[in-house]
Amino acid sequence: MSNLLVKIGKEELKIEKEIFCALLNFPSIKHYKSYEKAISTNEISLFDLKDLARRAYVPYPLFFASQEKVDKQIKDQNKNIFDKLPTKSEMQIGFRGNTEKEDIELIIKDLARKQEFLKKRVLTIEKDNIFVGSVSKMMADRLPIEGIAKNIRGYFGIDLNDMRKLPKAGVVEYLCKKIEEKNILISMSSHDYMPQNLNKELELSGMCVKDKKFPYIFINTRDGDDKPLILETDGRKIFTILSMLVCIGMNKFILNTKSGKQKDRSLRIVFAIDGEILIPANDLNGVIVRNIDDLKKYATSFKVTPSMLLLRLRDLRLIERTKANEYKSILSDELKSSNPPIKHQPTQTNGYAKYNGEKLSRQIIRAHNSGKITFDEVKNILFRRGKMDTGLYQEYSRKFN
Repeated sequence: MSNLLVKIGKEELKIEKEIFCALLNFPSIKHYKSYEKAISTNEISLFDLKDLARRAYVPYPLFFASQEKVDKQIKDQNKNIFDKLPTKSEMQIGFRGNTEKEDIELIIKDLARKQEFLKKRVLTIEKDNIFVGSVSKMMADRLPIEGIAKNIRGYFGIDLNDMRKLPKAGVVEYLCKKIEEKNILISMSSHDYMPQNLNKELELSGMCVKDKKFPYIFINTRDGDDKPLILETDGRKIFTILSMLVCIGMNKFILNTKSGKQKDRSLRIVFAIDGEILIPANDLNGVIVRNIDDLKKYATSFKVTPSMLLLRLRDLRLIERTKANEYKSILSDELKSSNPPIKHQPTQTNGYAKYNGEKLSRQIIRAHNSGKITFDEVKNILFRRGKMDTGLYQEYSRKFN
């Protein structure tokens, strides 16, 4: 078994290279120059070791522990992560393509850490979230999809008339606000402002991090990808957010890849409820789609993507299958030839706010202002292991005061 030398000034300590690799087995960590250099030279400074440990959420003394203790720590961590993730059967329902736990593990760890902090230090008297599993109960009572969708809109206070007056970006904000008011947190991927940047090839549009009180919906916005594999437009975000919400209501924490396939019955139900939430069947009375322009016009009015409206029309048998396939082909060709929107680098404040979410950010700032939590706790829970200057805190505090 080979060793790796840890340089502490003029002194050197040996650690097992196998332990080093096991504790830092994350794609994002392996890209750091300090990691690559350590692997190639079998040497690393204590400063770089601590830096990599911090980025990987690993207590750095573990690098000096026995293999037995490290194995136990990794096993315990994996159990905690899998408790927060979908089960294998749930993954099979909604996931397509290649992904490994390590591709998203640091994000799950961080969001889980935020959930636990919110429960134990801030909102300590909150009861279990009554929406978790509520859709399954309605289904068990044989409530039709129309009734389930109506109940969901009512519970979250979603007013379709108000929502449809907004631009699609405004609808995303509207839905996030309504959902977070019911203690379901929402995080949007934010390149360079979260524990790990996501692989461009990752076919993940959304996921849920389980929790009885504060489940987290995470949306992959692909904001760090100039040529994204999937264009996560505002319309697609709307659909993904509601899909993940319905999954939480079914107590199914599914990794959503927006594959468009509906082979599994549970996923078909999710999409059917999602469609009924956004476009009740009654709202389509009198809607006639004669051409692709009509389809786009109505999609804009309903604040959905043309593809989603097309799926809804097809499922309700309001459009002929051959015509639906024709429009689907046209939309697919347009999507392939379209140019991704120009992305602008957000400010630090907006970058962190996007990832942390509105609810968590506001509760943490208010808890600090009331003296409930310390300044160091604010730094560690909101800003990538405490990397924060005074100016950033002041801006963030003003935004969420």
